[in-house]
Amino acid sequence: GSDALRFGLLAYTVQGRDISLDIKRVVGYRQFCNKLWNATKFALQFVSDFKPTPTLLDDLMSSGKMALRDKFMISRLMSGVRDV
Repeated sequence: GSDALRFGLLAYTVQGRDISLDIKRVVGYRQFCNKLWNATKFALQFVSDFKPTPTLLDDLMSSGKMALRDKFMISRLMSGVRDV
């Protein structure tokens, strides 16, 4: 739908000013957006009663229960949040 078209047009902005719109690419983005939507719906089934606290992230980082790769991803996320 429109999300796939928007996603496709955003992906084309990296190439420059001229756009050669390929319908197969838009269909691929539609399928990708559908997968994201389904994954989100699946995950939300299990976190409906989740209540975040102001210190949740700090508590998780200092608990020792997170894998190194998870700490890395969260630190990159927080770095991006600070930059924006």
